[in-house]
Amino acid sequence: MNKKKRFINLDNMGLIIIGAGVSLFYYYFEKTILASETLAIVVTAGIILLISLCTQLLVNNINRSKEALREANETLEIKVRERTAELRESEMKYRTIFENTGTATVIVENDATISLANSEFANMAGLEKSEIENQKSWLHFMDEKTQRKVLNGEAASDYPEYNQIAPHFECTFIDKEGTQKDMLCSLADIPGSEKSVVSLADITELKEAERQIYHQAFHDTLTGLPNRALFMEHLNMALKRAKRRDDYFFAVLYLDIDRFKLVNDSLGHSVGDRLIRAFASRIQESLRDLDILARFGGDEFVILLEDIENSEYASGVADRLQQELKRPFMIENKEVFAPASFGVVLNTRDYDDPEDIIRDADAAMYHAKENGKAQYKIFDKTLHKKALHLLERETDLRKAVNRDEFENHYQPIVDLQSASLVGFEALIRWNHPELGLIYPGSFISIAEETGLIIPITKLIARQACEDLCRWQNQLRDELKLTMNINLSSKHFLSPTLLEDIKEILKQTGMPPDQLKLEITETALMEDADETIRLVHRLKDMGLHLVIDDFGTGYSSLSYLQRLPIDTLKVDRSFVSRIQAEPDGNRNIVEAIISLAHRLKMMVVAEGVETEEQFAILLEMNCQFGQGYLFSKPLSKPQIDELIENIRQLAQQSPGSQYSLPAMLSN
Repeated sequence: MNKKKRFINLDNMGLIIIGAGVSLFYYYFEKTILASETLAIVVTAGIILLISLCTQLLVNNINRSKEALREANETLEIKVRERTAELRESEMKYRTIFENTGTATVIVENDATISLANSEFANMAGLEKSEIENQKSWLHFMDEKTQRKVLNGEAASDYPEYNQIAPHFECTFIDKEGTQKDMLCSLADIPGSEKSVVSLADITELKEAERQIYHQAFHDTLTGLPNRALFMEHLNMALKRAKRRDDYFFAVLYLDIDRFKLVNDSLGHSVGDRLIRAFASRIQESLRDLDILARFGGDEFVILLEDIENSEYASGVADRLQQELKRPFMIENKEVFAPASFGVVLNTRDYDDPEDIIRDADAAMYHAKENGKAQYKIFDKTLHKKALHLLERETDLRKAVNRDEFENHYQPIVDLQSASLVGFEALIRWNHPELGLIYPGSFISIAEETGLIIPITKLIARQACEDLCRWQNQLRDELKLTMNINLSSKHFLSPTLLEDIKEILKQTGMPPDQLKLEITETALMEDADETIRLVHRLKDMGLHLVIDDFGTGYSSLSYLQRLPIDTLKVDRSFVSRIQAEPDGNRNIVEAIISLAHRLKMMVVAEGVETEEQFAILLEMNCQFGQGYLFSKPLSKPQIDELIENIRQLAQQSPGSQYSLPAMLSN
């Protein structure tokens, strides 16, 4: 096309030059050369021919220019049509994208008027496009908070580095019917114009899920009550208010349902869950709206009594709740009672850390349980000191297991007819490196709560079996002794019990028939069916079984008949008052001994301390006894000395009776 343009320009210039030349040439000939008419005619004809030639050339050039121009026009029209088609295709493409962005999108003018809206936006607004485009501002569909944010420029203030790409921010969309939806809004300027594009993505479900997640994070799923995390936030705020205001008081109550495990074990966990919900509902109904009830898990609840007048108000609430919980709950047409023990913290202003309040309320609650349950105890500093003492004792106890700081003292058991030695009961002592010898009453309960009772029992049982084997080897066949070892209920029902005993017998070489296991009535009754199976397996191993402290627990006679028990031990509480209350305890002890004989069991009386008790027991045909009348618990060296005295007497007088008092006096 450029080449053709050059040709057209050359033709135009050539015509001008030719025309000018012809004119000059004609003038010259007319003035100087033409002398005759003939010559003039010839010249004139030549000039005419030349002019015709030039004219023809000019016409040809004009035609060529027209053709080039026509071709250029055709090419231009083709380009225009192609460009127009491309623009239409591009417009269709972007309009399709605009319509199918998946979000409600509008193009807005500088004054926020909507100039173009996609179908998603129209459907969400509940209007036709004609009712929106060039009719309404996009802010018309926004809540007041969003309107203020946009008009004040707050939407982009957090992102000053972006001039054309707006930030995302949450807003509330309001449709024609006034229905509100949570939206994520994106506002951006369109480059090269004063228009902007606004996109709205519906995040209603996401926000609802977020609210649910938040609720689950700070609320108990079973009851819907605040959980520990949310309660601690409320407690922390209450503590701060108490520091700021002299007239603000609050109290904390820690609740634990008594014997809730029994409900779960007997009626099932579904009933237990329904009881938890009913319990929470009853407690909530008894509180003010401003009070906070939270579930910490299991059967533990905590109450924050906000803005109370004085400590008496908290005590009154605790009394009222105790009365409310005396009424039974109806669960699946069954009456279920759920009494609870409370711990109350009143002097909350003395605290700086909310965790300390919970700690002390918990300690007071456990003190209430220890004192009989279904009551409340108000925390005082002595309880905290006791808790610290128990924690220190537990820590020392764990170290003691690893260091093997336990030792046995042995109380002799005698045949009441001859007062001769027949065996020992191993009684544990803790040889504390700082406190000296500690008796079991100070640490056994802690050992049972922490589970340390099992490794401790294994230690003292192995030690007792080793000692008895050594003493038996010294006596040879002169006297056959037995060793009684106490088993806690936790160890008795432990799945490792049988293996523990087999291992101890194997390691020490102890004959099974010389080992007697003492088990309380309470332990035997915890799981009757499992106990029967376990006792039979212990008997199959050749062991002897003893019911310890008989008469202090609860047992069924028919149940006792099903157990292959060898010996009953009459509790010292009956023996100690056998002569002081002859019409009471004497009959009880006599009944126990008679029952044991009928069940073909031996009887051991514990705590025999006077000659009168000794005589009464002999009269009742009680076979064995132990107590301070015969001997206090003795250390291992003292038993070593006793065994040596018996051995020497056996050498001097084979077959004689080995009276324990006589042996100890030597």
